[in-house]
Amino acid sequence: MSRTVEIVLSPLLLPLVDLKGKTVVVIDILRATSTICAILDNGAKAVVPVVSVEDALTYTSDDYLVAGERNGEKAKGFDFGNSPTEYSHSVIQNKQVVLTTTNGTKCIHASLAADEILVGSFFNLDVITYYLRNSENSIVLFCSGWKDRVNLEDTLFAGYVANNLRDTHSWDSDEVELAIDLVKQSQPDPASFLKKASHAQRFERLGNHGDLSVCMQFNAHPVVVQYNEGKLLSI
Repeated sequence: MSRTVEIVLSPLLLPLVDLKGKTVVVIDILRATSTICAILDNGAKAVVPVVSVEDALTYTSDDYLVAGERNGEKAKGFDFGNSPTEYSHSVIQNKQVVLTTTNGTKCIHASLAADEILVGSFFNLDVITYYLRNSENSIVLFCSGWKDRVNLEDTLFAGYVANNLRDTHSWDSDEVELAIDLVKQSQPDPASFLKKASHAQRFERLGNHGDLSVCMQFNAHPVVVQYNEGKLLSI
């Protein structure tokens, strides 16, 4: 049977897609999935994605660092926010990071019906593409968006992945064609293209002038990240 690619542009559209037997790639470029890749590549044992701030604060052991954001800012009482630049090797080596974010961690939990859940970002574009090309499963690229709205950055990344799978997978999908067209529009400088994204403008209002360019560093953290029994692990 032919392997297919689907793109879900918003969490509100997820119920329209059958996840059974498929691999879901959760995408939250700014910034949850980028941060998860950075955390695991920099030496953490695992990332524990949770839905709520209250859930995160129940992890009180010294083995855990509690991290995340709401509306783009570090949540009260947390050790860290949701920027990949916060997680150096010296800080997180052999630790487990409990993470909750406005969009991305919720989407991981929304994907539990899938056969497999992975995490995608520009940081791991090539390795995750290679992994998907060699998987037997059909693929669902799940864009976290912003509070259930479609966003540019997640759609753009989904387009990169779909375009890289055109020799191994098929689709009959306007969402996939739209995302691939967005890749073409973003050339030759996708980071500059995304400066008009609402999330990038939100960062500017919050005084965050660096995370957009950081999260657009292609293949900076080449790890394949898989959800397994409540934790995200590098495999």
